[in-house]
Amino acid sequence: MDVSSASFIPRKVTSAEEAREVVAAEGAVVVTGVADEAAAVALGRRIMGERALRCGTQFEATKAGGRREAMMVDAQPADSRGRKRNFGSAEERMVAHNDGFAFGDYAPDHLFLWCERPAARGGDSFLIDTARLLDLLAADSASADLADFCRTVDIDHSEPNYPQGTYAPIARRTPSGRFQGRYHPYLAPVEGAAEAAHWAFVRRWETVVNAARDTGPMFRAQAGEMICVDNYRVLHGRDGYNDPLRKVCSIWGWSTDAVAVPDGPLDIVVPKIPLAS
Repeated sequence: MDVSSASFIPRKVTSAEEAREVVAAEGAVVVTGVADEAAAVALGRRIMGERALRCGTQFEATKAGGRREAMMVDAQPADSRGRKRNFGSAEERMVAHNDGFAFGDYAPDHLFLWCERPAARGGDSFLIDTARLLDLLAADSASADLADFCRTVDIDHSEPNYPQGTYAPIARRTPSGRFQGRYHPYLAPVEGAAEAAHWAFVRRWETVVNAARDTGPMFRAQAGEMICVDNYRVLHGRDGYNDPLRKVCSIWGWSTDAVAVPDGPLDIVVPKIPLAS
């Protein structure tokens, strides 16, 4: 089936107020004219408004930094189910994901990607609206069972060797009423009698997410632009690139809508579940 319409190009605005409205309605927006990293963090907090609890730069996405992190992750062992963490390389098209997926309920509910310098070639971004994707699946008799599985069956959202200790469906309503739809490459069924049957659904979800990524549109963030994302609802990623000077700051934000808010720093290389504030 055609799931390309689940991917979208966000519109551009110039103010925090406009951005807040568009993110709430459409899942993502691009704000132009953001001068520097400090201004980007401050803008992210303004977009969350009075609901803002925490906002700051989590990491700077560069080719060199990604290579260092990937080498550390490569040294980590596979888990008991044979799953092995892999950060990939800058040259590869990124796996669609929600940022902070390793932290489960403590993942940020807002994501702000500020572009300081785009790659000379490549590195274009993509966004996938999981609410739209599930609606497409539910409307097709051949995939309605997958939509139902995603909405009703608990699975394991943890990364290899870093258990989260809780299970939840791929898609759910959070306690605040926000829609949340998740994907990352380590999703797995809960171990037990239904595990083998549930693997088929998890793999089908992976297939349709990859199809939405690879058949939908991509767009280019220019210097001084910030992609603002509902990190619960929208998956994101970028195409491969080679330019060592490309730099994008990944800024994570938690609002009063967040399921849980961490009390301290988060380490994506060693993603241990933090304490709540």
